[in-house]
Amino acid sequence: MNLIHEAMVRESSADGKKSKKDGKKNARTRFIATLVTWLLLNLIWLQASQAIAVNEVNKHGREINGNYVLDVPNMMKMDKEIPVDLSCDFKPKNSTAPVVLVRIQHKLPSGDISTLWEGNSTDVCPDLSMSLIAGEHVFYTTVVLEEGADPYPSRNLSAEMNLGMHLWQPFRVEGFVIANALGLFLGIADRAIRGIIRRRQEALIRNMPLHKRRQRDEWEQISHSMSGGDAVEVEDLVGFQPQDSDESMEMQRRRMRDKFAAQSTEVDGDTEAFVDDDIIDEDDELGPGTTEGLTGDVEEDRNIRTVGDLWRKLSGSEEKKKKKR
Repeated sequence: MNLIHEAMVRESSADGKKSKKDGKKNARTRFIATLVTWLLLNLIWLQASQAIAVNEVNKHGREINGNYVLDVPNMMKMDKEIPVDLSCDFKPKNSTAPVVLVRIQHKLPSGDISTLWEGNSTDVCPDLSMSLIAGEHVFYTTVVLEEGADPYPSRNLSAEMNLGMHLWQPFRVEGFVIANALGLFLGIADRAIRGIIRRRQEALIRNMPLHKRRQRDEWEQISHSMSGGDAVEVEDLVGFQPQDSDESMEMQRRRMRDKFAAQSTEVDGDTEAFVDDDIIDEDDELGPGTTEGLTGDVEEDRNIRTVGDLWRKLSGSEEKKKKKR
């Protein structure tokens, strides 16, 4: 069995355990994320269904609005009645103002008028709840004197009244059904999308040459190690290490290329000979070289401290050679 096959066997046994652990961890994470999303959708709708659109009719210290028009919308065009809460508070304008009779009336879009509450300005006005159809509703606040309605109610009365509409409450059940259906859809869609992506990746890996697959696995191991995972194992490169420590770096690099090319050719069925491009791309103008300056003990040159110093040194040597010629 060649070196690449041995490495694949070792990686498959190690990566198999890691993939199972990672798969369980990812599945648990996705389940928690789906559960949290489902809970958030239900909580968001719960808050939205309880939201109240407050319409201020009267406020203490201001002129009394005795004719307030409330437009009730037709939500979702479903002709559902909208729950409306009425809260009110009345009191005499000041300590010298007389006690007067207060009447709150409601006019429906059909034109019918009904009395919601009637009492003295010193009485407690109760909170009222009603369900209104879509359309224009008019609320009258009237101060009644012995001779009839007071044309200036603010001179004897201070009033506060609010109308709160629960716009989404009629769709409470439908909203929870939609929220749960959306959460279920997100969970199923997430699994389906991940399955499609996983099958595509497996297809790409199956069609990938073995040496490319090898490089990809090594890169994933390096990325995993750099991100804080397990240390990268480099035992697979033992077979490529040179046996003779006295060999030059060029000979070591060439030997490693030859070994890797032979392994790749055997596995992939590639019968083309491996050619080192560095050997082909030799410059014919250089001519035969010598080993002058490459043998003997290394001497320290204190003038060379940077790459630029080395480059200037070499450039000066080349110019001296040209002058000698």
